[in-house]
Amino acid sequence: MNRKKIGQILFWLGVICIIVWQALTWYQSPIQRARTSEELSGTIHAVWGILFWIRIMGGSGLTFTIVGVLLYTGQKGSYFWLLGFLPNFANFGQYWHPTKHFPWLFGTGGTIILLSYIGILWLWTKTYTNYKGGVRTGREIQLLGYSFLVVASLLLCMYFGNPKQLALADLPIPSSESINVTLSLGMLLIFVGHYLVARGSKKETSVQ
Repeated sequence: MNRKKIGQILFWLGVICIIVWQALTWYQSPIQRARTSEELSGTIHAVWGILFWIRIMGGSGLTFTIVGVLLYTGQKGSYFWLLGFLPNFANFGQYWHPTKHFPWLFGTGGTIILLSYIGILWLWTKTYTNYKGGVRTGREIQLLGYSFLVVASLLLCMYFGNPKQLALADLPIPSSESINVTLSLGMLLIFVGHYLVARGSKKETSVQ
């Protein structure tokens, strides 16, 4: 079986896992909001019960999809697809609970995010003339998506950082709802932008 076929199988396996994961999350969330873990113990909805484990395994769909795509689109003999496992390793960060606050980590992370964003905008000003019509529109929408993700990162910074700074502890912090909406809009705009780029590139290819 060639790598393209393996990549295609992994991608669709990942999609199925994500659908199952989300379906179970939607199904269980109302129940878990209204009951404590003790009340759910011994039921099918128990924390660390069968459905909970299926949800955890369903999260692996994120890794299957990116590894599958990198395998499908990668050059023969390339091992770049192995990097698709890195995001899954980052997921284990949920188990990292430092005993003390690291202000430098927030500062470094925020600086990297902002400099990367400025770099993306600067590169666009140097390359936008290479794109025409729908492709350029798609790229511009992608930029808007990145802007929303940067704003979401700033909201997250205030959400987690302000309570740990004495002078800012009494200031209102962004709601989890506003962070969720901002992240969702950012990803949606990036997807729409990619869609327009793909459609525009296909039209240009057919014309040629």
